[in-house]
Amino acid sequence: MPAKLMVDGAPRQSQLQNLSLGGALLQAGLKLPMGQRVIISFTVPTMPEAIEVGGTVRWSDDKATGIQFDGLRARDVWALNKFFEQLAQQS
Repeated sequence: MPAKLMVDGAPRQSQLQNLSLGGALLQAGLKLPMGQRVIISFTVPTMPEAIEVGGTVRWSDDKATGIQFDGLRARDVWALNKFFEQLAQQS
């Protein structure tokens, strides 16, 4: 899924490779330092507005970056859980 990654206020297009309620794995095309603060924005079909959440880089290499979310809003958790349910029904 496409996502926008904000690093030091600069937006960067990226791709979500893996997503959970606790964090995300992003393909962003750059290596970020561990502990770097970022903001991720992405949309899921179960919510009309984008989900925007702050997070911390937990690991990164040239191919992908693992980010731990600071915490999702209740409506974001609901929308993600509904999205995950839809994905489970499709497989």
